[in-house]
Amino acid sequence: MPELRRHYFLDEYCIIAAERKKRPSDFPATKAPGGETVCPFCPGNEKMTPPAVAVYTEQGVLFDGQESTCSWLLRVFPNVFAAMVPCPAPATADWIALPGRGHHEVIVDSPLHRENPADFSQERMEMLIHVYRDRYVHYREDSLVKYVSIFKNWGKEAGASLSHSHSQLITLPILPPLIKRELDAISRASLCPFCNIVAQEKESCRLIDENDNWILIAPFYSQAPYETMILPKRHFANLQEMHEDETKSLAALLKRALGSMQSLLNDPPYNYMIFQLPFGCYHLNIRIQPALSNIAGFERSTGIYINSFAPEKVAEELRQKLTAPKS
Repeated sequence: MPELRRHYFLDEYCIIAAERKKRPSDFPATKAPGGETVCPFCPGNEKMTPPAVAVYTEQGVLFDGQESTCSWLLRVFPNVFAAMVPCPAPATADWIALPGRGHHEVIVDSPLHRENPADFSQERMEMLIHVYRDRYVHYREDSLVKYVSIFKNWGKEAGASLSHSHSQLITLPILPPLIKRELDAISRASLCPFCNIVAQEKESCRLIDENDNWILIAPFYSQAPYETMILPKRHFANLQEMHEDETKSLAALLKRALGSMQSLLNDPPYNYMIFQLPFGCYHLNIRIQPALSNIAGFERSTGIYINSFAPEKVAEELRQKLTAPKS
């Protein structure tokens, strides 16, 4: 029977309706977005993008000058189709509007056109996390930046416009409403709600995997089918505060999370999102949501999501993929 589940500490709800579910094999594999013939993210095509603000190479971190830096491992440059820009036009005078002041970057996380993030090496995943940290640190000191959003869209259905693996960063001059609601709930709590989640879920049937520093769970409040969350066991607010051993173990757990999802769900489209703040009261977390269902009238009219997959069953299926021998 369906269950109406409340978010761990926010006044939000979702409906778990497992009788509506499909089998994992029923989900189609992710589709390449567009079948581009010339990829602007591939090595040799650097002139097709704006000059890079950070180029990670074997020789260190460089940037593009008059000539583009070649032989790169990861590359960061402004998004041509930016959602936020450093020098926006004045905002409309109607109602309440702010200029769209901010930054929007693309992080090309592999020089290989068809490399799947689930197949990244441990070294590449560690390097990617270091790049996320570097770009976050770069912007957190800007007084005009109130929030730094770092995320990956994988697959057309999840919003990726190009099939070459990449992440994105967008800075905002405001705190997003979701983060404001979380901070408000945290301020009212006697203990960190996220620390409480770690303590409770690492002993629950929703635990999928863990290592010395992190846990991977299927959240009790799951808005999307096969949604998972990665949380550090130690309380810290952002990537800048992470120790090197935590970086290595995060890379390992993120690899395992993406790999188990790829195996179980036939390489699904997904979004993963890093939630972090400069405030010590916050608890860094990473949320992974496969794009397997559509938002329809009920969700749009109520803000309550219907999820056809009980997180307890999701955790069991993903655990089995983690322990299954490689074919």
